[in-house]
Amino acid sequence: MPEQEKTIETKLIEQLTMGDSQWTYRPDITTEDELWTNIRRILENNNKAILDGSPLTDQEFEQVKNQLSFPTFYDASVWIAGENGKAMVHVQRGAETLHLMALNRADKAGGSSVYEVINQYKATKDADNVKERDRRFDVTLLINGMPMIHIELKNRMHPYMDAFYQIKKYITEGKFTGPFSTVQMFVVSNASNTKYIAPAMDADLNPKFLCGWTDMNNVPVPNYLDFAKQVLSIPRAHEMVTQYIVLDSKARSVILLRPYQIHAILAIDAASRQGKSGFIWHTTGSGKTLTSYKCARNLLIDVPSIEKTIFLIDRIALDTQTTQAFQSYAVSDVVDVDETENVTDLMDKLGNDSQQMIVTTIQKLNFLIKRLNGKENTARYQRIANKRVAFIVDECHRTVTPEKQRVLTGFFRGSLWYGFTGTPIFKENAYKAQGDLPRTTEEMYGPVLQKYTIKDAIRDQTVLGFQVEYLGPHVIDTNGREVKETDSIYDSRAHRLAVLNTILNQCGYSNWVLNMAQGSLIKACLRQILFLMHRFTIAC
Repeated sequence: MPEQEKTIETKLIEQLTMGDSQWTYRPDITTEDELWTNIRRILENNNKAILDGSPLTDQEFEQVKNQLSFPTFYDASVWIAGENGKAMVHVQRGAETLHLMALNRADKAGGSSVYEVINQYKATKDADNVKERDRRFDVTLLINGMPMIHIELKNRMHPYMDAFYQIKKYITEGKFTGPFSTVQMFVVSNASNTKYIAPAMDADLNPKFLCGWTDMNNVPVPNYLDFAKQVLSIPRAHEMVTQYIVLDSKARSVILLRPYQIHAILAIDAASRQGKSGFIWHTTGSGKTLTSYKCARNLLIDVPSIEKTIFLIDRIALDTQTTQAFQSYAVSDVVDVDETENVTDLMDKLGNDSQQMIVTTIQKLNFLIKRLNGKENTARYQRIANKRVAFIVDECHRTVTPEKQRVLTGFFRGSLWYGFTGTPIFKENAYKAQGDLPRTTEEMYGPVLQKYTIKDAIRDQTVLGFQVEYLGPHVIDTNGREVKETDSIYDSRAHRLAVLNTILNQCGYSNWVLNMAQGSLIKACLRQILFLMHRFTIAC
């Protein structure tokens, strides 16, 4: 007999609140009035000094309610991003404006934040719509009284997608309004399979963006109780809705990072605190630009010793494109993203005293060093060369050669380096030996800090699968038929290159080009190559 939904709900609440958890179960909050009353109590407690012993009047709290009722989830996210990381509400009291802190993004270890769990909240129907009915929400997690993470549950007899479409229906019916307009993360589960997704209005809430959790080693965590331990505990739950959300101001959308992106950020953060470099192995199409933005951002915010982060790219055409993407993400963030129009501009930005994220090309950095060559005794040279700089390098095996890195590390003394690549260079495909220059990705950047390969991506459906000529072992089944082992899927760059090499050399490269329109084998090889390259670069 499968567990009933009520039992699953009860076990989830017990898991969230057990032991020394900072979550408190609040069965007394089941209506909108009770929810607003709780928000008011917490807001007053957290702002006693500003209120100076005078609680909010009903009229003043109406001002707060208006500010906390957002037209879209994106608008709520912009507010949560806050002023210098603090989400504020403003109350007019006579001739004075009171600025009250409602949420502190940096309060991820608890601090003054209040964490509560409610269930069976009654979302009432619109009185003017006779076709609607009251709804009961399963479990909602409140931070400082505000709904931040909403969870819909089904029993194991139902697919988790039933819970997803239930949320979508609630959004269509206007149930996520008022205090529930602040939700920043949806979780759906049938106990056996659990997914999360960033909030969006009903037309934009696309199931293809549902994401399961995986641990640091990319092992899936589908069980709802294990998910609660790893994702919904404090401080992780606070971080999910404040630190691991990116706002795309151009698309007016909320993006929740995937687990491998979060693990990469944490790995770089840990390495930087020890003054160590390294590289991230993330397959093509897995969102490296977004990950690298958050890594560059967090290095500035979390590591005070780092004065500049430089996102380094290898093509001028990508300079503007990447800068625009970063600036779109940074509109509601607490960092500035600066593009570099020319070498003089780059020199000025590196020489100033502000903490900032700079997007530039390897070509501009090379020209900068050449321009400063021979001026070692000048104040400008010393000011730039002594900056504590962290490099985030896109396509690190291609952007920076060993020779160029040697020059850059010689100039930026004590710099940290974090490379991103989908195809690391190992000993079996190392650079040609040139004196004592490094020959592999690890020798250039340090150890791999986090890995998310094509095998992981295909399993998670973050990129589409592909089918090519098989190079692995063949076995004989019990009926005497030859079958292919399909467990091993391109575990290394060398393997992928071997697959392409086999296809390209079926008939010889020159014959392939000359006779492409004739031979069926040639056509098949060409189709396979195009199919492989197409699937390799498409993200879901």
